[in-house]
Amino acid sequence: MVTLPIDVFLTESDLSPIEQEIDKIIEGLTGWEPKSKAQGRVKPSKVRVEGKNYEDALNNMNALFSRNLWSDGLPLLPPTEEHVSWILRGTDFAPETELGRLLPRSGIVTIETLAVSLAMAGGRPEYLPILMASVEAILDPSLKHQKWQATSESLFPVVIVDGPVAEQIRLNSGFGLVGPHPGFPAGGSIGRALRLLQQNVGGALPGVGSMAQFGGMRYTNAVFAEDEEHLPPDWEPINVEYLGYPRGTNTVAVTIAGGVANIVRRGTGKETLDEEAITSLHIIASYLRSFNVGCFDGYEDGTPGVLILSATIARQMANLGWTKNRIKRFLWENSRTPLAEIRQNGLDRWIEFENLGYTLRDPWPITSKPENLLIVVAGGMHPTNAYWMQSGMSPRVASAEVRLPKNWGKLLREAATSVGPRSTS
Repeated sequence: MVTLPIDVFLTESDLSPIEQEIDKIIEGLTGWEPKSKAQGRVKPSKVRVEGKNYEDALNNMNALFSRNLWSDGLPLLPPTEEHVSWILRGTDFAPETELGRLLPRSGIVTIETLAVSLAMAGGRPEYLPILMASVEAILDPSLKHQKWQATSESLFPVVIVDGPVAEQIRLNSGFGLVGPHPGFPAGGSIGRALRLLQQNVGGALPGVGSMAQFGGMRYTNAVFAEDEEHLPPDWEPINVEYLGYPRGTNTVAVTIAGGVANIVRRGTGKETLDEEAITSLHIIASYLRSFNVGCFDGYEDGTPGVLILSATIARQMANLGWTKNRIKRFLWENSRTPLAEIRQNGLDRWIEFENLGYTLRDPWPITSKPENLLIVVAGGMHPTNAYWMQSGMSPRVASAEVRLPKNWGKLLREAATSVGPRSTS
């Protein structure tokens, strides 16, 4: 590794430090050889941790994991052989089954790897099918995870689950769906396990494999369910409307976000419902108008972001005659940016750089067509706020079906006994 000062990478910088290190750089590029020339997958050896009692051993394990940079900074549960075997009950696939390579480190993801990460994150066997489908979607080439895993943007995967499996594993679709909720622990555990995989298998260690400057949403990512039960009568869930699956299919949809905005979209109470609907959509459109240059890569066939509307808002809008497509068209039209502003912000150079000059028009839309907008019905049954997760470097949407094991019913019965009845809040 040749270390250079950050100044080298800034505009109009002094490049002499590169000249001083050029021989080391050439040697590194041409003379490097791997430490081992053996081919094939190498299974790491197990680690033994001891202590005077269980609590002491647990503390020693967490200290060891932190020293080796295997931790996310919060306490982990021990991925013992017994614990991992318990998690593996959530799939019929063999533990050594390979899903693919997670970049930039190019570590091999196996079913056992998923189970180890889920065990450390405090997960349960019934969460494993969702984690597996999420990783399969992330490994979809269209999502280009090799870019957003390593970039300086602070990006995180957004996993949206549809189908009966979401309710079965207590995945939150209501109040606090992207945050901690003791009655709905699945999303936090799955998202945290996914983050551990990104770091420990994919090598996205802050400042080393990942240059993400701020690291937003890094602990648990965003894993939640769509509120299918309370959809307006003529609205379809996103796995049907956006991805083309039959309704009732258990699926995950994954896209990459780089920012989150809570949008207060309700009026003062003196407006009519029609007035509030129009003004609220204008407010939302003003947030969508803040374009992220990272979205150019999926301008034609990706999404500029995920807009979450609660079922209360969706039903109000539907009762006023607003279909999902009509909302998308309105937001698309009213989030356009005047060409003069595009040029003032230097976005025209990015557009030309990405060979999208043919898309320049006045005013310029945030995506090539309104259908690209991703609207999800979820969140607490309240009308005041909307939630905008702006896309990042890889704005496409990848998906995968959730594959359940033969013992699924037994796992759910055990969960009901262990965790208790499902929360209704």
